[in-house]
Amino acid sequence: MKQEEHREGFYRDKYGNWRPERRTGGDRRAQKAGPSGAHERRKFYRRKADRELLLKDHQTMIDEALEDFAEQHDGHL
Repeated sequence: MKQEEHREGFYRDKYGNWRPERRTGGDRRAQKAGPSGAHERRKFYRRKADRELLLKDHQTMIDEALEDFAEQHDGHL
């Protein structure tokens, strides 16, 4: 049985020639440390207009909830 030669940092192309491995740096995405949801949050807040609309919608929902609460409790908080 012929033993396969392995050279660290190189690969063998289809012609049998040794070529330098260009991907030896590893996965750069794995090196970034951050909260697990950081990427999703960044996608969600990609544009300032999206963030402003979201804040406006949330403020509207909060105001409506406070009005409903006040109606249920005869205007007393």
